[in-house]
Amino acid sequence: MKRFIIILSLLFATVSFAEDAWPRTFFGSVGMGLYASKGDLNERVLSLKDTSGKKQTIHSPALNIFASPDFTIGVNVREFTIDLNFQIWESEQVINGFPDESVRGNSLYWRISMEFIYNLFWPEFFQVGLGGSLSYTTLTTDNTAYSGDEVSESEFMGSSIGFIANIKYYVHDNIAIVPYAKIYENWFRNVYTEASGLCDLDSYMWQTFFFVGVSVQFQF
Repeated sequence: MKRFIIILSLLFATVSFAEDAWPRTFFGSVGMGLYASKGDLNERVLSLKDTSGKKQTIHSPALNIFASPDFTIGVNVREFTIDLNFQIWESEQVINGFPDESVRGNSLYWRISMEFIYNLFWPEFFQVGLGGSLSYTTLTTDNTAYSGDEVSESEFMGSSIGFIANIKYYVHDNIAIVPYAKIYENWFRNVYTEASGLCDLDSYMWQTFFFVGVSVQFQF
């Protein structure tokens, strides 16, 4: 019995030491930012064959500048941050590959990312974060898939790697203002249309996204 009590005491002492040496806090944040992008989505038009063998042309939205809300939940462990980030927006976009900008479609874009950040100057009230991310992205747009006289939507799916830089300023022990910049290098490797189904692209659609914004972080 005495030996058991000693083992329990050592175990709790070890856990307490680990928490002191590697303090952790959990957080959630809500933000808003602006996107700008450039790449194949602004320029390329794809040609596919549907399930009946008929040729199908897929135009993509000429993404320019658009706004997106930004939601994050995560954990801080000493100077390290690991979080899950989600962005979603819906807006009308010009469809590329036409002689003028009269062809438009409604685009729904969302991205879910796993982010890893190292915070310089931790645990001060002013910190600078540098890190990276891995993301999954989809982009669904009306009036982009053309097969004869039929027009339908298309959905691009892909992944990205990203670079993150932010400034974290604590206005209270549990509240921080976080302006940030993120760069995503995205490759869309699949496209889905109702006529052709899910298709793997022989040549990926590459798109660079620049995202700047500010969020309010609540820590507990």
